[in-house]
Amino acid sequence: MTLADQKKQQLRKIFKEKRSVLTSKEVAEKSSQISNNFIKNLLPKIYEKNFDKVFAIYLSSYQEVCTSEIIKYFIQNKIKFSYPKITQVNHPLDFILFEENQKFLENKFFPKILEPINGKIIIPDIVILPLLAFDYKLSRLGMGGGFFDRTIEILRNQGSKIIIGLAYDFQALDSLLPIEKTDQRLDFVVTEGFIIS
Repeated sequence: MTLADQKKQQLRKIFKEKRSVLTSKEVAEKSSQISNNFIKNLLPKIYEKNFDKVFAIYLSSYQEVCTSEIIKYFIQNKIKFSYPKITQVNHPLDFILFEENQKFLENKFFPKILEPINGKIIIPDIVILPLLAFDYKLSRLGMGGGFFDRTIEILRNQGSKIIIGLAYDFQALDSLLPIEKTDQRLDFVVTEGFIIS
């Protein structure tokens, strides 16, 4: 295990604990502020230019920023979007296009993660993802599975993509995260109080 790996493991423990103490009310309130910040302040900047683009957005678990308000906004405004789906460990994610009356099932590897059972696989242009921590150079600390890093690398090789992290203010690191070759930077982070780009 590298020094960077060790440091990341320590940080994961710290930030998992920080996130785990949030009450469901706090998650709802903070997530609502983050969603509003995204919808009002970032979405118009990236979407007016990309009106034919497809988003990918996660379904939250483990006290992650809740995405239900953004999903509702996408549906109401007929914005095309998809959900990530884990097909195999150590593989990139698939993205399943949203459809009405879509059915969801817990992932076989990670039972708290809900995913569409089936649907049309597409390649998204703008990916919204969760994180445990981030720094001001837009490096992201995830849960350690590497799913999003592998996927983002492939997506970026296929063309220009926008990657957005949703985070609570307290998930910002004062120092820089330890970085490895496989780590992918974000283009934006949206919190309750600010947007970093």
